Amino acid sequence: MKVHIAKKAGFCMGVRRAVDLTLDLVHKESGTIVTYGPLIHNPQVLDVLGNKGVGILDGVPGEPSAEGTVIIRAHGVPPAEKERLQASGLRVKDATCPRVLKVQAIISKHRKQGRLTVIIGDRNHAEVLGLMGYAGEGCLVVSDEADARAINITGPYIIVSQTTQDEASFEKLSEIIMARFPDGLVFNTICDSTHLRQDEVKNLCRKVEALVVVGGKNSANTKRLAEIAQGMGVDVFLVETEEEIDAAAMRAYDQVGVTAGASTPSWMINRVVRVLEGIPGRSEGVMKAMVFQTIRVLMASNAYVAVAGALLTAACSVLMGIRPMFDNAVVSFGYIFAMHNFNRLGGTQSDTFHDPMLSSFCRRHKSCLLALSFLLLLVCFFLTFRQGSLPFLVLCAMTLFGLLYSIHFFPRFLAERIKVSRLKEIPGSKTVFVALAWAVMVAVLPGLSQGAATARIAGCFVFIMFMVMVRNALFDIFQVQGDRIAGKETLPVVIGVEKTMTMLTVVMWLLAVCGVALPALGLLAAPLGYFLLPGLGYLGLYLYLYRKGRFSPGVRAEFGLETAFVAASAIILAADGLL
Repeated sequence: MKVHIAKKAGFCMGVRRAVDLTLDLVHKESGTIVTYGPLIHNPQVLDVLGNKGVGILDGVPGEPSAEGTVIIRAHGVPPAEKERLQASGLRVKDATCPRVLKVQAIISKHRKQGRLTVIIGDRNHAEVLGLMGYAGEGCLVVSDEADARAINITGPYIIVSQTTQDEASFEKLSEIIMARFPDGLVFNTICDSTHLRQDEVKNLCRKVEALVVVGGKNSANTKRLAEIAQGMGVDVFLVETEEEIDAAAMRAYDQVGVTAGASTPSWMINRVVRVLEGIPGRSEGVMKAMVFQTIRVLMASNAYVAVAGALLTAACSVLMGIRPMFDNAVVSFGYIFAMHNFNRLGGTQSDTFHDPMLSSFCRRHKSCLLALSFLLLLVCFFLTFRQGSLPFLVLCAMTLFGLLYSIHFFPRFLAERIKVSRLKEIPGSKTVFVALAWAVMVAVLPGLSQGAATARIAGCFVFIMFMVMVRNALFDIFQVQGDRIAGKETLPVVIGVEKTMTMLTVVMWLLAVCGVALPALGLLAAPLGYFLLPGLGYLGLYLYLYRKGRFSPGVRAEFGLETAFVAASAIILAADGLL
């Protein structure tokens, strides 16, 4: 079926900030870490934090000698409670959403001017309870029309909103109150993210037959999204996890939308999307479903990425002015297949968060994948041994490098000092090291085995390494929340997604310059070198469309990214056959 994903689905800025702050403390500091009340309204995220040792503090400790760190959740707390937490001896980290801080400041300012506060929101919501602490005695909470018609105000007042309140509801209740008591000031303090998220749901409902809303059952903003969709007349399914999806019910639709509450992580959304993608729609034929399942297996087994590497090896041979050799393509296929599987099967927790179906596939077929990987490595050694001592030694070095990437081999005294015990723990290392390995296998090794010019080997090496870096960084962006939870310091985790995207844009422009300059300088065979530009354009367009939010991570998106290398190689090989 066709799955449409809302662009604003998932963590809002305030929730992301609170979760990131908590995870940073978990990964970088020792000692007891607790949150004051549930950090956010999402049971899956709370379970993840609980498994990492983050507790939940239900009240302020009675003794003034408490130890550890307490994190004030995104919803905020009354000022008196924050003061008691600080007096308890706990180190206080305030993760209150900046949007909520703004509402607190508005209330505090007008309270000093003698104005009463009316809060439009859910009476028992954590954010509203915190705001009431700033408003003081006499504060009024309005949750529905009955409340708005029942309240009595005798002086000047202000109206503010819970930041996740429904826009239409806020306007209606404000009008009722102002009509009865004109001496008031209205501040629409609904978060922009909430407003945009609700508008996007309305637009999404106009082009889908059903909407899946992902989020905690106790999340107010998640339930509001479901209510808005129901009001638009589409079938709505509110789920917390992918396990709650009714596959039989979903088969009745061809077009399904997915949105999520502000406290739903992207990895939960991805899991739901991947399950929905695998469910055939009402009018889908058997053949289309079989094609999709084949793609999923090729991606999960790393077979497709290995095919891309083999084709790229043949294309690099042409660009270096040497004849493509079947043996070199087999070596690249085998090495890439083996190393990607060794590292994936080495126990990465982020795959569990990002794609449970991938994780399940790896568990079921682990023995088969490992056996095939070892067999292909033996074939690689045999083929390079026949080519000479230098290619054989290069392969030995690259295999050792690939295996050491996930193995703890730094001495303990050094690991404790530099906080790194294996190569994969070096911040941002995955993006660079994987690209380096690809460039050696698809450019350097074939060039050495067939005596290509050193300058052309270098030209291919540089171009391929940076193209693969773009590919690696995009995959890391797809998995950034799962990697952060697992403690993997990939490039997007270290410098942020936006800075990574900016860096990739710069790299793509540099690659475009190289695509013109390298053939002109003789560092790639001309005119074949210029045929790198269409494949590079494919990758650049993919990057642009992702940055503009035209598609979201999923099996099809990841297949499309790997296809950039297949397409680039096919164009070059086809051009070589025609010229």
